[in-house]
Amino acid sequence: IGPNGSGKTNIMSAIKLLPTLCFNRVGRHYLADKPSTPLSEIKTWFELDGKKVVHTARLSLVTNEKNQDEIVDAQESWYLYDFTGKKGRASFPSWFLLEAYRENAVGMPSSARRTTNLFHYLRRQGIAQKDMNALGQIVEVMSCISYYSASQFTNPASCPISFEVESDNKRRTGISITGHKKLLYDMYQEHRKKSDSYKEFFDLVGPAGIGLVEGVDFTEIVTSSSNYSVLTGGNVKKSEKNNLLVVPKFQISGNQLSPSQLSEGTFKTLALVFYLITDQSPILMLEEPEVCVHHGLLNSIVELIRIYSKNKQIIISTHSDSVLDKLDLENVFRVRRDGDKGTVASSIRKNMKGIELRALKEYLATEGSLGEYWKHGDLENA
Repeated sequence: IGPNGSGKTNIMSAIKLLPTLCFNRVGRHYLADKPSTPLSEIKTWFELDGKKVVHTARLSLVTNEKNQDEIVDAQESWYLYDFTGKKGRASFPSWFLLEAYRENAVGMPSSARRTTNLFHYLRRQGIAQKDMNALGQIVEVMSCISYYSASQFTNPASCPISFEVESDNKRRTGISITGHKKLLYDMYQEHRKKSDSYKEFFDLVGPAGIGLVEGVDFTEIVTSSSNYSVLTGGNVKKSEKNNLLVVPKFQISGNQLSPSQLSEGTFKTLALVFYLITDQSPILMLEEPEVCVHHGLLNSIVELIRIYSKNKQIIISTHSDSVLDKLDLENVFRVRRDGDKGTVASSIRKNMKGIELRALKEYLATEGSLGEYWKHGDLENA
C-alpha cells in the first residue's frame, strides 16, 4: 500500500526483471546501447525446505520506447551458506543454472557435453550434486513469475471479436501473445479442452457463483485459403489450407455479447478470476485489482486471492481500503517515497513500536477495520 508516486509499480517492475535473467544471455542484444539508468541492484531472498538462498543481481538497464526496462549487462552472485557451508558468494548467471537443471531433469543425453560442462563449473563453485536440484527449483520459480498490470484488461473496446487458429492443431495464427487477444485465446483453449480449471472458472463466474455471466461459448467456423507456388518448368501448384475462425460469445441477461461489448468491470473481473485459477506460476503479481471492479465483486476477488495464495505467492499493490480489510496485518507493507533513499517498503507490523501495535490491535478489535485505519491516514506514519 502507498500513495500514488511512492513506487509500488517500481517494486513490481524490479521483480519482473528476474525472469529476464533466466532466459536472456545478457549483453547479446543491446551492446550498442548505453545504459539509460544508474546501475541497479536487486537482492532477492528465497527459502526452500527451511534453507535460504540470497541472489544478488547488479544490472545496467536501458528504457525502450514502451517505457520498459531492458537489461544491457548483469553480474549475478549467490549466497549459498545453508547449502554449501561456505560464506563466500558463487558467481554464475541464472540462465546457466536453469539450463543445466532443465536438461538434467529430462535426462541428459550422453553427447550433451555442454550440460556436463555446466555441472563441472557449478561444482567448482562449491555446489554439490545433491544441492543442484534444489537450486534449480529456485531458478525455475524465478523464470515463471507472472505480472498483470492495473490497465491490462480495462478497455474491452480494443478487444477483437474473433481470431483465427489453425484447424489441425488449434494453434494461434497471427495473434499477439499479450493482452486481450491472449486472454480470449487462453480461455478458448481451456474451454476446448474442458479442463478442470475452466470448469472451476465458470463455476465461479457463472450462475452458480457470482453470476457475472450466464454462459460463455466459442463458435468455430472453418475457413479456407489457397496458396500457389511455381515449380521448376513453370508448373503451378495449388494448395488449400483450412483454418478456424473462433468467435467468442458471452451471455449476460439473456443477451449475446461480443467481448468488446462487455463493461470494463465485467471484463476485468473475468480476466482476474480466469488467471487466478489457470495461471500456474509460483509467483503472481496483481497491480490494483480494485480498478474498474464493483465493491461487491471486489470482496469476492480478494477472497479468491486469499484462497489461491495457499498454492502460490501472490503480491498485490492497492489503494483500496476494502482490499486491506481482507488482509492480515503481517502481510501488509507500506511503500513511501523518501527524499534521500527513493522508494522504501517496510512491514507495517515489524516497523511499529510495541505501544503502536497494541493500539492498532485494540482499534481493530473494538472500533474499526484496517482499511478505515489506512483511510484515516494512521498507517502513513507507521
